[in-house]
Amino acid sequence: MKKKLILFCIVILLISISLSGCNENSSKKNDKNKFIGTWIGISNYLNDSFNVTLTFFKDNSLKQVSEGEHVHWFNYELDDTCLYFRFPELPENYGICYYYEFSNNNNSLTLTNESFDTLILNKQ
Repeated sequence: MKKKLILFCIVILLISISLSGCNENSSKKNDKNKFIGTWIGISNYLNDSFNVTLTFFKDNSLKQVSEGEHVHWFNYELDDTCLYFRFPELPENYGICYYYEFSNNNNSLTLTNESFDTLILNKQ
C-alpha cells in the first residue's frame, strides 16, 4: 500500500511539472500577439539616443525606422528567454537577443540587449 501511495505521488508530481511547462510555452506564444503593431520611442545605443519606430508584422518581419529615415528590415522570433532580431542577409542562427518587458497594460515595451542597446517604446 505504501509503494502504491509513493508511486501515485510521483505520477502526480510528473503530471504537474509537465502541465506547468505547457502553460509557460503558451504564455510565450501569446506574447507574440502583444508585439504586433507599431511602437514608437527612444533607442539608447552606445551612449547615444535617437528616435526609433518598430513595426512588428504577423509574418514575423520587423521594420525599424531610426530618426525617420534609416530603415532596416529584420525577421523576429521568440523563444523562452529572448526576442530575436535576425538579419535576413546573415545565416539563420545569427540574431540579436533582446530581453523584453511589457508594462502599462501591454502598451509600453522595454527591450534590452546586454551588449549595447535599450529601447523604450509605446504602442501606437
